[in-house]
Amino acid sequence: MIEAGKRYHFVGIGGAGMSGLAAVMLAGGVRISGSDLRENDATRRLARAGAKIYLGHDARHIADPGLNGVIVSSAIDEGNVEVQAARARDLPVVHRLHALGRLLSGYRSIGVTGTHGKTTTTAMIATILRAVGMDPSYLVGAYCPGLHGNSYLGSGEYFVTEVDESDGLFLSLHPTIGVLNNIGRDHLTTYCTFAAIKESFARYIQQSEKAVLSIDDPNVYSLAHLTPDALTVGLHPEAELRAAGIVHHRFHTRFDVLHRGRRLATVHLPAPGDHNVRNALSAIGTAYLAGVPIPAAAAALSEFQLPQRRFQLLEENGVTVVDDYAHLPEEIEATLHAIRDGWERRRIVAIFQPHRYTRTQTIGPEFGAAFRQADTVVITSIYPANERPIPGVSSRAIVEAVAQETTADLYFIRSKDEVLSFLKRYIAPRDFIISFGAGDIWTVTEELSCFLKEGRFCPA
Repeated sequence: MIEAGKRYHFVGIGGAGMSGLAAVMLAGGVRISGSDLRENDATRRLARAGAKIYLGHDARHIADPGLNGVIVSSAIDEGNVEVQAARARDLPVVHRLHALGRLLSGYRSIGVTGTHGKTTTTAMIATILRAVGMDPSYLVGAYCPGLHGNSYLGSGEYFVTEVDESDGLFLSLHPTIGVLNNIGRDHLTTYCTFAAIKESFARYIQQSEKAVLSIDDPNVYSLAHLTPDALTVGLHPEAELRAAGIVHHRFHTRFDVLHRGRRLATVHLPAPGDHNVRNALSAIGTAYLAGVPIPAAAAALSEFQLPQRRFQLLEENGVTVVDDYAHLPEEIEATLHAIRDGWERRRIVAIFQPHRYTRTQTIGPEFGAAFRQADTVVITSIYPANERPIPGVSSRAIVEAVAQETTADLYFIRSKDEVLSFLKRYIAPRDFIISFGAGDIWTVTEELSCFLKEGRFCPA
């Protein structure tokens, strides 16, 4: 797929996966153009690197007579004017994951999948392989400060990539090393049943040459017998690569790594929570299968930096303010446990913006128990993410679930502006404020952090 001088147009180029793929191809000498509805940091970086970026979709963007093909995001439907124009010209129209598959065919590939933790684990693996001099290529689903971006075209034999399961197209990939962190109930509009989700992940792992399975997740554990040669990792006593002696302190975690019962290394990880211990074990296990000694892999993680919007510290000056991308019940629960484990005697104020009407409709009630560790919970209106409203579906299902499952002070505040005004009045010294959601709730905690930095916080 990377052939210098070829020309490709990306429809929906601003997304994390699309922009990363475009950047890698651009670095390989491919001429890139792309369109999206609005500008963002990713499109600006691509423009600076030489890509032609269009705002809005228009058939004229496909008029280049030298265009070799069009790559489309899963968020783009067949009715898009640029897709239709490409079809009219008989240009190849390729989905992002299929384009990624063609790209990976020229490498020894590492594909990280699972319902959550993919981005962090992928970034950890890339960090390790870079630290030991293997110069991997990589695609990560978020900007990574420690990697200076979310994509890179290296000279090494390995290509590390996050593998998104949302549209089902990930089964077109056959990685050298397949990594499976967990299996949860999500994307039910694609898979219809949880059994179908589980079957798809099982197929992905079975078609990988080697596999790393995080067996703390019971659904992954139940698949382990299908791949008896897989490297199992986790806190589980049966895991071949296991963590012991875990100590949490705020943004840092320390633990020992045991391989088949033998202690080989101690990890000093600049990330909180048992969930990040599990991510680190998956990364160390993957690096081990790629030929990196376990002590070297463990040592490399001391320099790891969490990706953007993964427990991202915005302010810590009397009040701690963090933003997090978590938008599924298991993710939220794990992150709140991490705060309880690492920060003693803090009032936790959690702000949650539900993501998508379809997700709220299918798993809304499951969010209740996720907030048990919070002292205060604020729920906002649903972030639609290109979806149309579904009659009868609203955030109130989540509000009711939280009310039934927790003793937290609970507030339903529809708009972000109202949430910000509420927080400015509500917060107190030593509070831990965290926003959750895959939409734009980060703007609330970002503005709150600016308010605190400006010294306008005057506690009663």
